[in-house]
Amino acid sequence: MSPRSGVAGQRSIPFSSTRTAMATLGISTNTRLVGIAIINKDRLVEYSIHLHKSSWSTAKAAKIVTSLEPCVRQYCIKKVALSMPFEHHQTRQIRYLIGRIREFFMQQGIPVFTESPASFHSLWQTKQKRLKKMLMKSMAERFLELRYCYFKELRNKNKYYVKLFEAVGVAAMQEQCGE
Repeated sequence: MSPRSGVAGQRSIPFSSTRTAMATLGISTNTRLVGIAIINKDRLVEYSIHLHKSSWSTAKAAKIVTSLEPCVRQYCIKKVALSMPFEHHQTRQIRYLIGRIREFFMQQGIPVFTESPASFHSLWQTKQKRLKKMLMKSMAERFLELRYCYFKELRNKNKYYVKLFEAVGVAAMQEQCGE
């Protein structure tokens, strides 16, 4: 599976797209990358990563939020799990973007739950060092369709798929909480 090019300046890797009832949408974002995962009944239904190369502006934030609309339209999203960066990583721009994301889902009547990166530690069974690399490995073992992205990310000099794995992790955590 290779990346497909979409709109200029935006790349995504879309995968399976079947209609799903009452799914959890996981989102992990910064001002450049947006990882999206949809989980239903412990099954990874959809996952993608979007790159927004343009410089920061409120229009870029609107474009990022608008890119989430097809998830709501195509899937019956019951809740959104949003991965929040550590406090010292939250710039004014990321706080603005997260506010717009929350506002969008609130208008749709969909509850938004936030998780810190530290909460991902509950996904590991062992007492291994808590690294993003371990999160990626854990999610690739749990959802075998992520193995391609995992091995590709291990070879990447500049990390690209981390936000995707964070989105899968946060959605998996929320899906477990809801059962």
